[in-house]
Amino acid sequence: MSELQSSTASNTPTDFLTVDQVAALLGVSAKTIRRWVKIGDLAHHRFGRQVRISLADLRSFTEARRQG
Repeated sequence: MSELQSSTASNTPTDFLTVDQVAALLGVSAKTIRRWVKIGDLAHHRFGRQVRISLADLRSFTEARRQG
């Protein structure tokens, strides 16, 4: 998670993560990430057939689900 907090706000190509990378960061399966993408809970970008999630979108997603 520190990777999410320490990144800059600019959207350079390195600010995009794969489904597998996001799954590893959040400790869930890639299938769960794909489900969140499919139902529209997690914003994403498509580059051809590839799905990428920006760090900014991931940060927004996790903040929206923060408890406490």
